Amino acid sequence: MKLLNQLLACLVSLLMVVLVTEGGMRLLGYGPKPTMNRFDAAYGWTKTRGADIRRQTDEFDVRLVTNSRGLRERESLGYAKPAGTRRVLVVGDSFTLGYTVPAAETISSLLGARLRAEGRSIEVLNGGTEGWSTDQEVLWLAGEGARYAPDVVVLQMYENDIFWNSQANYLHYPKPRLAADGSGAPAAGALVDPGQGSWLKRNTALGAIASGFVTPPQMPTLAGSRLPAEWGVRLDGGAAGYAETAVALMAFRSVAQRIGAEPLVLVIPDKAQVDPAARAKMVRAMNDPRYEPDRPYMAMIAAAASAGLPVVGALPSLRAAAGAGPLYFAKDWHTNAAGNRVLAGALADALAAPSLLGAAQRPAGRWYGPTPAAESGATLWIVLVIIWLVLGTLFYQRFPEEGVLASYGPVGLLLAVVVGLVAGVDFLASLLPVWIARGVPALALFAILGIVAFYLRRRLPVMVEIFVTFVRRGQWYVLPVLAGLLSVGGLLVVAASSPWLAPFIYTLF
Repeated sequence: MKLLNQLLACLVSLLMVVLVTEGGMRLLGYGPKPTMNRFDAAYGWTKTRGADIRRQTDEFDVRLVTNSRGLRERESLGYAKPAGTRRVLVVGDSFTLGYTVPAAETISSLLGARLRAEGRSIEVLNGGTEGWSTDQEVLWLAGEGARYAPDVVVLQMYENDIFWNSQANYLHYPKPRLAADGSGAPAAGALVDPGQGSWLKRNTALGAIASGFVTPPQMPTLAGSRLPAEWGVRLDGGAAGYAETAVALMAFRSVAQRIGAEPLVLVIPDKAQVDPAARAKMVRAMNDPRYEPDRPYMAMIAAAASAGLPVVGALPSLRAAAGAGPLYFAKDWHTNAAGNRVLAGALADALAAPSLLGAAQRPAGRWYGPTPAAESGATLWIVLVIIWLVLGTLFYQRFPEEGVLASYGPVGLLLAVVVGLVAGVDFLASLLPVWIARGVPALALFAILGIVAFYLRRRLPVMVEIFVTFVRRGQWYVLPVLAGLLSVGGLLVVAASSPWLAPFIYTLF
């Protein structure tokens, strides 16, 4: 019986270590990323029908819902087009899908609002799928997209489309290629399902990290560099994918004509083309004199024009609007709600051409809601002030003899130090190569643990001995409580050893 209890104690201890490590990895952003994508033999992958997931980072918190046909649209919007209504179908990648913004702030939703405000009877559909390149979008348009009988099809492009149009795989999934004749037919037959991977990989941070060591991600890199291979289009006008992109654009025109829709191409510029700070950061990351952020953007516009397609280059519009606030997320490289409004406005202006939708019946007026708050960190400062007031008040109530200044002052100073350290680490990470910067959060965590271990260096052996003693006795049921008591005791020891940390730790109790 004692042996069984000791075994249970070891298992409980191991489980506690696993749970704490899993929680720490999730806090650092290494948790499993929810996805709505599923394998598709024709397109490589598509969105799961009836999906409902949540994408959350420190910049956005978005719910993604698809209808029974796999679009991020309302269920009532079916294949049949209402009489007297015209349809615009927007096909593209994550910019079109809009996984960083609410459904009402996607490019397609905002475009629909603008066109209806001009007096049009119109429906705008969101045909975006995360990770797709131009070849997949053309194939989907020729098959599933044609069922919506669009009057106009907008093909949204971004610079990474150029590289991926030349590839037969995108990370986990295989992807189709187009026939070289520009007809829009696939170059090969059905794709092979690679499977979903293990449950641990898909649902736990530890499983995802472990699988990365066993089977590293298949992200191609530039020769002699750890930078993503898709960035090569910024360095060389003859990089992989330019020829395939020209074929894909000819195929887009061919498919649009075949389904009776007018084509239009929207080219979204990279953030470095609009934001000087983003450009300076990318110059450091690329560390190559050949880097030119406008190169792929201009190449896509030229390729679309060469294929006889009308094209909307959104760079002038975004640069003109940049003075009013950020148009891209600070960390994520996608456009935010304000940026999507600029893109929707540029598209609406282009659609007024006689060959597309024609002139508006009336001025649009105020066609969108309140301007979204800029991602400037204002919300963070409000949260920090609230934390400061709460912790300072708790400290004052616990030690009223210290006075108001001695209560709120150290707490505010502590928060300022923490914010300064985080900002400093983030700035230093921006100066490092991308492949090194990704490991900075983990290094920061180890640094914090090192500081705690330093203050507990004389007491850690005693704490470990206490824990091991209960394990040897087989008292497994006591271990969770014991771990909690030792953690609280460790925090108190650190607080007693550091006047900088004491105000924060004491207020926890």
